[in-house]
Amino acid sequence: MQAARKAFRILFKALEWFAMTCMVILTVIVFIDVILRYVFKQGFAWTQEVATLMLVWFSLIGMAIGVLEKIHISIEMFTSKLPAKAIGVLESIDHILMAAFGGLMIYYGIVIMNMTKLSTMPATKLPSAVLYVILPLSGILVFLNALLVAARRDSHILNDAPERGKEEPHA
Repeated sequence: MQAARKAFRILFKALEWFAMTCMVILTVIVFIDVILRYVFKQGFAWTQEVATLMLVWFSLIGMAIGVLEKIHISIEMFTSKLPAKAIGVLESIDHILMAAFGGLMIYYGIVIMNMTKLSTMPATKLPSAVLYVILPLSGILVFLNALLVAARRDSHILNDAPERGKEEPHA
């Protein structure tokens, strides 16, 4: 079990680094393109496609990580007044809906990839499916993460911090 947890941490640290790399590449490409277009009145034809690719990949990987770390947007104004049992039921429904959404991402991501596999992006000449391959991959991560968070309710998955409400006493 400890080896699986360590492998899982390594995988998600790699995904976090990949997402950060996508954001850095996106920022650098857009910055350079803005400078080239406004200062030198010319730019590269491929920058919009690569920037779009980086933004989509960053966003979908970030969403999968957000499901795992339970940092997705939620409104606690109403649930904070409910009893603990009702909150538990709502969280279970939340995890089921997230897992279902991940399943839909897998299915429709494959459908979209199959529809676009024969077309190419105009500037980079990459297959259009490259843009959409992240959909089923992110869907798998969202699905698995939702199930993992549901199974390990209120515990920290990626770090060894104590469970909520069970903090270790300070020395």
